[in-house]
Amino acid sequence: MVNKRKRLPALLLTVILSVSLAACSSNTGNQNGNGSTAADTSSGNTASSVNEAAAEPLGKYEPAITVRTTMSETGKETLAEGDTYTNNVWTRGYEEELGIKMKYDWIVPSANYNDKMNVTLASGDLPDILKVTPVQFEQLHQAGMLEDLTDVYEKYASDLVKEFYSAEDGAALKPVTKDGKIYALVDYPGSLDSSDMIWIRKDWLDKLGLEEPKSLQDVIAIAEAFTFDDPDGNGKQDTYGISMNKDLPINSFLLGYHGYLETWIKDENGQIVNGTIQPEVKQGLAELQRLYKEGVIDPEFGVKDFNKAMEELNAGKAGMWFAPQWAPFQVMQMVKKDPNVNWLPYPVQSIDSEPAKTQNHLVLGGVFAVRKGYEHPEALIKLLNFQAEKMFGESAEAERAKYLNGMTGLGFQNAAVFNLPANKNVKAMEEVVEALETEDTSKLGLEAKLFYEDIKDYRSGNLDKWHMERIFGPVSSQAVIKHYRDNDLIVMNEFIYAPTKTMSSKSATLEKLRLETFLKIIYGELPIDAFDQFVTNWKKLGGEQITAEVNEVVQANS
Repeated sequence: MVNKRKRLPALLLTVILSVSLAACSSNTGNQNGNGSTAADTSSGNTASSVNEAAAEPLGKYEPAITVRTTMSETGKETLAEGDTYTNNVWTRGYEEELGIKMKYDWIVPSANYNDKMNVTLASGDLPDILKVTPVQFEQLHQAGMLEDLTDVYEKYASDLVKEFYSAEDGAALKPVTKDGKIYALVDYPGSLDSSDMIWIRKDWLDKLGLEEPKSLQDVIAIAEAFTFDDPDGNGKQDTYGISMNKDLPINSFLLGYHGYLETWIKDENGQIVNGTIQPEVKQGLAELQRLYKEGVIDPEFGVKDFNKAMEELNAGKAGMWFAPQWAPFQVMQMVKKDPNVNWLPYPVQSIDSEPAKTQNHLVLGGVFAVRKGYEHPEALIKLLNFQAEKMFGESAEAERAKYLNGMTGLGFQNAAVFNLPANKNVKAMEEVVEALETEDTSKLGLEAKLFYEDIKDYRSGNLDKWHMERIFGPVSSQAVIKHYRDNDLIVMNEFIYAPTKTMSSKSATLEKLRLETFLKIIYGELPIDAFDQFVTNWKKLGGEQITAEVNEVVQANS
């Protein structure tokens, strides 16, 4: 069947490419980059060719169909020896068990993926399954280029996949649902792993005779002691309390003042406002300015990227930093060199009697849509069913190792599309801690069992597994997340939808304004009252319009 695909409107092409593009004719017969035409690289199968078995969530197409999509090189190191992106355990499984042959129009490094996709969208020669950003999804939806997946999701999605997407009150599907219809599925890991926390060297606390922090005042006092009281014992004042970098990872500090940076929150009138411009942030910046002047913050943080800041942290120059649950991966080599180093995570601390809360965000790892008119939109659902089954379903006990590089949990990136259970890590931590306490491993899930074994290995002397203790053990980042969850100490971003029109065009300008102004305030190059002018400029440069659009979107979906 000849497949005539629409081109994106000229105005939308301008948005995507930021250049003027001439309108083009229908792309029937366009070259797809592999020497064949668009007409003969689609499946060539009509909906009527779906056999009875294929009507099941994991049923097989007979004859097989071909699905065109694209790929980002994100899991190359997890491919088995001899495998490629176009021929690996996943692609072979799709063809053997589902009757789906994958055809990748292009495969590029992750850093180039979005730019390459923009060019593809502008060409009008769309693959069958589109792996896009939320902004690109919004553009495609507005252009009427996406297939409505509501019915095929209800009919074909496995119980396991539906369970994944029901998490957190169905938050994952809200950004891709328009007027009650589902236009895409997503990779949604849940919001809990975005939680903020404070990492402190407990060995330095012990050396200086300091207690663990119970307030933000304690955190500040600890940072000062780490700067002036020679925590490394070398007789020199060559350490500083707080490690930072030019991207200003200061959320964990500002939360102590109840300032919610880059988060949409409700004010006392029920209106949604951006936390970045609230007076609580100004209070936190004033204290950071004082600490920088005092020498407590890395004096050169403003010219260091993340990697350079990590180099100095691993060299023992600082005893505190602000990072999410993955922080142990960044300092594990330091611990291997010196087992006495003891980094521990702590919840954010409050400056007053009101408990400090973390700020969590709905983060989409990817958006998976189907081009309008594709004959087999259910193929996307079946691919997600397959991935979920091999990793977490009844097949996982026997087959997970094959699909995930020997049970490491890696390798899912090589699947054509994927989704993981939301907030699975904190659940695994709870199972691990119970097993460590009881020595009963019968209740451990597949991943939790792997984490449990790694922690036991660490406790037997293998420092290569230290990070697993600090992420999934009793005193760990996931334990801090459990503390937040169990004690209602989470502020969720109120805006969980695709970027608004003004967000798409103005967010980069506003982010640059924030970083430059806040950096100068902390450095002392601007007085703290410069924050008030920042708020005025933020509103004029698009913030006020974005706020109006955010309220409109939220009200329309509430």
